[in-house]
Amino acid sequence: MWDRHPVSLSLMHMLPDVAELQGVALAPLLNRAGIGQDLDANRIVARAQISTLLQELSRRAGAPTIGLDLAASADPNRLGLAGQAFFAGRTLRECLSAHQRHIPTLQGGVQIALEEWDGRAYWRHTLQDSDATHAGVLNEGVAAFVVATLRAISGAEGGNFHISLPHRARAPVRAYEDKLGVAVSFGTGAGVVVDFDAAWPDRPNLVFGGVKAPIGEAPSVAGYWQWRDDGALMAALERIISAAALAGTLSLLNAAHSLGLSPRSLQRRLAALGTSFETQVDAWRRDHARQHLEGSELAVGTIARLLGYRDPAHFIRAFRRWEGRAPLAWRRAVMARNGN
Repeated sequence: MWDRHPVSLSLMHMLPDVAELQGVALAPLLNRAGIGQDLDANRIVARAQISTLLQELSRRAGAPTIGLDLAASADPNRLGLAGQAFFAGRTLRECLSAHQRHIPTLQGGVQIALEEWDGRAYWRHTLQDSDATHAGVLNEGVAAFVVATLRAISGAEGGNFHISLPHRARAPVRAYEDKLGVAVSFGTGAGVVVDFDAAWPDRPNLVFGGVKAPIGEAPSVAGYWQWRDDGALMAALERIISAAALAGTLSLLNAAHSLGLSPRSLQRRLAALGTSFETQVDAWRRDHARQHLEGSELAVGTIARLLGYRDPAHFIRAFRRWEGRAPLAWRRAVMARNGN
């Protein structure tokens, strides 16, 4: 699946603080997702980029349940109308309805529904066109945020909650249940399901008026196409190539997945610009190979790894094709020309 649905970066307002607490540098995370260093809440990115970003945060932090930490640090007011609306109703049911109404201002391609039967209420949140494994950290954060919000609105710790998540558990199930204080199951359905006592939806909102209520309307992000601009696409692709080369995950499939595009769609876009993924990778490698050879004393094997080559011999062959000589011979010639 290629999840290119638009998402406001306000969804990631808590990321810098959580990354710092985990001792994870922010810049490489953002580059890995092709986002760059601008976390302006008004920016729109593809949801696949958010999923890639959160996966990479979890991996680098060694924290498989970090989605729960992100949710615990979230501020509803910083999520715009979608977050503020969660507390705008007089009852829990009205709050959920208001959130559903305003979710298009935060992200597109989301289906939300509240269903009730046999004494249980089921709140369903499904990310359309989303791969469950890729979006695992994001879905876990959504589930944790919703449970915390429902408890805040009702003013009670009970509710007999149960969370169902569509992906496989990223850690022992008990780790989730101990953190959340609710039962959790994995690998079921297409999206997040939070079920609870059916009497809860009609409970009064105990914080009514305590969170800034939404005023007027905000534009929906649903019609926004992140890659309409060729320059934005190429800049994101270069950031992804740079980060993926170092991580050893450089491939067309990996890059396309992070951008929320199919490999074929990405290649078509690049072809329309007179290039291809392979050409972009080759140009990036050539440029950075020259920079490393001229500006450092790094060994050829180290440079090869920095450029994403598994075998230094492959780098040497590529460099001969680019420059007509081996890397060390090119370095010596440059040093001689510069009088070194």
